[in-house]
Amino acid sequence: MNMKSAQNLPTNVMPHFKTTTMIKIKTTLFSVFLLMVSCSERVKVPEINYYNDEISTPIPFAEGIISTKENSEFEMAFSVDGLKIYFSRRAPNEKQKIFESEFKNGTWTTPKIATFSIDRDETAFITPDGKYFFFGSERSIPNKPNKGNFDMNIWMMSSTKNGWSEPTPLPEPLNYVQNENEQWPSSNNNFLFSNDNKTFYFTTMMKDSKSIKLYETDFDGLNFSQPKVINGLFDDEKYIVYSAVISPDGNYLVFNSFGAPGGEGGEDIFVSKKTEKRWSRAKSIGKLVNTKDEESSPRFSRDGKYFFFSRAENFGNYDYGEWSIYIVETKFLNLEKI
Repeated sequence: MNMKSAQNLPTNVMPHFKTTTMIKIKTTLFSVFLLMVSCSERVKVPEINYYNDEISTPIPFAEGIISTKENSEFEMAFSVDGLKIYFSRRAPNEKQKIFESEFKNGTWTTPKIATFSIDRDETAFITPDGKYFFFGSERSIPNKPNKGNFDMNIWMMSSTKNGWSEPTPLPEPLNYVQNENEQWPSSNNNFLFSNDNKTFYFTTMMKDSKSIKLYETDFDGLNFSQPKVINGLFDDEKYIVYSAVISPDGNYLVFNSFGAPGGEGGEDIFVSKKTEKRWSRAKSIGKLVNTKDEESSPRFSRDGKYFFFSRAENFGNYDYGEWSIYIVETKFLNLEKI
């Protein structure tokens, strides 16, 4: 959930492939390759062009289909082959749900609510090997009632021959329900991310801590290891680290923060580079993305060609417009020069 969405609680350019023949060839090769890789390897997806022309300046993604004026759309995830998208949509005065749309014949199909999305749901993520689907939900964890003001947790589905399994909540030490009088964002966790199917990243405000931070944990298919905090992204640890992802090449950690130095005000997106021992101090992703409005929820296409983020107009006095998902080609971010 982007930060402003939480504060609001009780809150056409046609894409195309190069050629139809090339789609069939690449899809077939990808299917064969997928069978050959192990769960610990990163799957190399076929290159997909979602738009005719280069996108050097951010534009609404699939405007009128995915990004609409009447709803808020934010956060997104691709299937392993890049041909299906899952994203969060909130209609006016309703809870957000996870919607899905498929890329067919050079365009995106009319989105429909995913069958598993039955409550306030968001932040979908599918592991690179396609084995697991994670998402955030407000639904209650069995036998663990929330006693605070607002609580979201991460739920997991496994891939089966008939589709996705029934969602189950992740155990501690990832999910914690709120204690009495505990306030959001404490103990809230809604997004889990991995590039290699083993090491996962998530951002949360642990109980009795003072800020939302980035954590790392390992998953062996059954259990998650005790999370380790990743510090040092800002000189002052009071600044939040939220909705973090890593670029497909593994070189950049990208996340959004609120009011952090170097931003344009409000929510902005920041980048940290991988070094031999740690992640570097984070810097603004730049004015191509960050504006006087609100920017959040950074994401990459499976092949890394495209960069996505969410934006809402800032009217002032904590009044904001509807969120939309934007797209720009990653190369125009010049991440290597930040």
